[in-house]
Amino acid sequence: MSVYTVVKSCAGRDKNGLYIVVGKLDYPYVWIADGRKYSLDKPKKKNCRHLQKVGTNVFDSGAGSLKLSNEWIRAAVNQARMKLTREDTHV
Repeated sequence: MSVYTVVKSCAGRDKNGLYIVVGKLDYPYVWIADGRKYSLDKPKKKNCRHLQKVGTNVFDSGAGSLKLSNEWIRAAVNQARMKLTREDTHV
């Protein structure tokens, strides 16, 4: 799972939550954050087997000057949530 990918938790206390992968650890673990409960300062360690990829890489190459922040993560998660809701209602 690559960094800055939108994922959905499939197991655990945070089941069905949307998060962004903000770091990698030794396989199969990654760090995830949602900008609220799990901020960049205290991301959650999560097993990749318990995550489902729901989006592509949300960090554009043109946004290199953009500073990664909790606000940016919240906006990206909300955008992914709206996109998923639109896809569910139009199918």
